Amino acid sequence: MKRRSLRQICADALRLLLNDIKSSKWAIALVIAYFVFGRKILHSMCPMVVLTGLPCPACGLTRAGFSMLRLDFGNAWDLHPFIYPITALILCWCFGRYILRKQKMPVLQWAAIVTLSCMIVFYVFRMLTEFPGEPPMSYYKYNAIQRGIHLLQLDK
Repeated sequence: MKRRSLRQICADALRLLLNDIKSSKWAIALVIAYFVFGRKILHSMCPMVVLTGLPCPACGLTRAGFSMLRLDFGNAWDLHPFIYPITALILCWCFGRYILRKQKMPVLQWAAIVTLSCMIVFYVFRMLTEFPGEPPMSYYKYNAIQRGIHLLQLDK
């Protein structure tokens, strides 16, 4: 295999990234629309919170990610400590996909499965020890189930 220069690696990575974005444009548009709709109309981006009022295993990850971007690593940890392994998985996947140009990465798939499994165990622990408490482990009382129950009670 011919050795690529740094310039060629970057050009290939950018070309592949743009191709991935182009082929996923509708999915990206739907995710953006969902986030805007969730934030502006439903006051939450988490479907579980909107429906049940209960936090999901991933509640706090978005805020933790923004805290990391602001270099507030302690707050990111407090919001959701799994932001670190998830960030590492994303960076490893990007490196494999765009720099090494690998299609399949079974080690990363297994690491993602282990991470998600640990997140669920951590969620149960958090629900038992921190719920209801400070966000993200708080209860959203204007959820769809409560609103539906309230509407049914008004009909009687």
